[in-house]
Amino acid sequence: MMEAAKPIGRRMLIYGFACWLLIEWLLPLETASDTRNTEVFIAFVALCFLFYLLRTPIWISAPIKMAYIIYALNSLFYHVSYVQAWKLLFQEIAHHAPMLFTARWMEWTNSFRSFLFFFLLWLMAYLLHYLLWTQKRLFLFYVLTVIYITVLDTFTAFRGNGAVIRLVVFGFFFLSFLHMERLQEKAKIAGRIREWWGACLCLIGLAIVCGYVSPKLPPQWPDPVAFVKSYAAVQEEKQNDPALAKVKKIGYGQNDSRLGGPFIADDTVVFIAEDEKRHYWRVETKDIYTGKGWESFRSEQIQSFENNADLGYSWWSPEVEKQLTDASIRMKQSYFHIVYPLGLKKVNAKEDVVYRMEAATEKIYATDRSAYTLSLASYDIVYEYPTFPIEALKAAPPVKDASLLKRYTQLPENLPERVRNLAKQIISGKPTQYEQVKAIEQYFHMNGYMYETTDVAVPGKNEDYVDQFLFKTKKGYCDNFSTSMVVMLRSVGIPARWVKGYTPGRLLEEKNGKYVYEITNNDAHSWVEVYFSGIGWVPFEPTQGFTNPYVFAASQSAPETASLPNLRQPEQNRVPLDEVREQPHSVSAKEASLPAWSWKQAVVALAVLFAFAWIAYRTRRKWWPYATIVRFQYKRKKGDHPFAEAYLSLLRHLDDYGLKRNQGQTLRQYAAYVDDWFQTNEMTKLTLLYEKTIYQQETARVEWTEVKELWENLIKKTVS
Repeated sequence: MMEAAKPIGRRMLIYGFACWLLIEWLLPLETASDTRNTEVFIAFVALCFLFYLLRTPIWISAPIKMAYIIYALNSLFYHVSYVQAWKLLFQEIAHHAPMLFTARWMEWTNSFRSFLFFFLLWLMAYLLHYLLWTQKRLFLFYVLTVIYITVLDTFTAFRGNGAVIRLVVFGFFFLSFLHMERLQEKAKIAGRIREWWGACLCLIGLAIVCGYVSPKLPPQWPDPVAFVKSYAAVQEEKQNDPALAKVKKIGYGQNDSRLGGPFIADDTVVFIAEDEKRHYWRVETKDIYTGKGWESFRSEQIQSFENNADLGYSWWSPEVEKQLTDASIRMKQSYFHIVYPLGLKKVNAKEDVVYRMEAATEKIYATDRSAYTLSLASYDIVYEYPTFPIEALKAAPPVKDASLLKRYTQLPENLPERVRNLAKQIISGKPTQYEQVKAIEQYFHMNGYMYETTDVAVPGKNEDYVDQFLFKTKKGYCDNFSTSMVVMLRSVGIPARWVKGYTPGRLLEEKNGKYVYEITNNDAHSWVEVYFSGIGWVPFEPTQGFTNPYVFAASQSAPETASLPNLRQPEQNRVPLDEVREQPHSVSAKEASLPAWSWKQAVVALAVLFAFAWIAYRTRRKWWPYATIVRFQYKRKKGDHPFAEAYLSLLRHLDDYGLKRNQGQTLRQYAAYVDDWFQTNEMTKLTLLYEKTIYQQETARVEWTEVKELWENLIKKTVS
């Protein structure tokens, strides 16, 4: 049975199931990987199968799919005009082509990775289309989907209960449907299709009911995750096993959307610093707490500054005593961002570099003049080391800046109320913001909270990360302590943010009047910064076993409140953030913060897509015949002689028009029926030529001019 002869309802069912099966591969990605904006890829998969459903010619569907890919990449990364987006994509393809053959995959940009992912989904959709309409088999892909879901459910944070149920219920139905399609094509059950469907649905329903009501035994096998972890730990004690490279180790990471879980130590050296002071080494800040982890505030603005030029960024007000000092950094690991202390003023490298700071995260990248990111081997910095006056901090009035409060007191709506109640209890009786902050900071040191890196829980689906740590486990590492302090401060209206970077590191020696520190992955750390009116951002350290390296000095008298420091960057130095973030030498997919599509936008997009499909299907008799005529005109221009294919296409149009061919009816009988309906003899002429072509193996090349006119006349008669 040809594809075109299938009723539209059955085709929609088959392609709908295939589309759903491929989407099941996409749904776990946001949880199990660093992939974001999966709604964009799901919509693309739906678009691919929509074209297969409508039997859209490839010369129409391919440009539309490519246009969608460019639109998606431009929305997520480029943020330029549509024409410029095409140009940028071609430039990236040309730039990345050599990397495909030299295994430099870590240097791919996020936009190029996304382009390849779109292309992979395109190929997968075509593969499913091919398997469905040529072999009517999809069992292997179904089995691979089940294995994929179960492995992710076992070894990642993804919970696949719902996916497994969907695969069992709908998958069995789908496989049974395809089996009956094969049998129908072999004419084995043509007259008993309803009986077969009834038996199939009854068996599937009976299996589901039995599985639901039957008693469930507890797990009979040990947890494979625990076994793997314990095996890795034993092997690490015995020898330096290369397989351990796959175990999650402590260190600086880019994705903080899901915090929690154990780490093992990693003493890989990240950089060496020669410095006069001890301080934290910053990389970035994050300020959107989701209940599971942290996301970055979305901004497309950056501040750029030249090599060895003043940053032009005011960290604190004049009330803070500052000492100008310098340091030298030698990187041992390749990163495209730089590490720097709070109070940075200048950065100087041997290369011709332009530095670009993200406005939202204060993360600084080194780039060349073309805005391609660079990995610096060494650089010098000049910075201001602060001494925070305690009396000025105590005298700081409540923050009144509405935009700053909105951003840095953000909390999820479903934050458990007992977290707020605990914060209110801790600060009770503390009159100033500084005393309230210190009370929350000290709370962890005096209430039995433990520093732990191995036995650390991961919050469940309905658990809040901070709530779990504060009231259930009471043990964790810096992420647990710092996140909990920020959330509690925000719950009582104090603006705070989460900061990532490194501790001062291990002192190696004294050299030329400076101290040499070694900073390893073990020194990766997170802490808290709190905003004080008239002062600026001040670091605090809640993690058990760690000490704040900054100086808080008591003064003789409380100074008057100074004006707010200029924490906003000058507009004239700003350029679009994605010019830095998405260049061909950009960091991995973990580095970029993508503008997310909300589920509401995804629903609207899918609704519009299906509405368009429904309208196109309902009005197909208006446009489909003309599209077919254009298609065969194109084939003729290519030198093809598509008479046989054109005749079969005409049969499809007549069938869809309502002139059904009865079972057992010959082509000549059907042609006479069509001619009688349209009061013409054109269908009979075409049929005789078709039989001549098929049975006498003639090409119909000579008759094409006459055939074309007859064929077009009949095609146009089906327009209604």
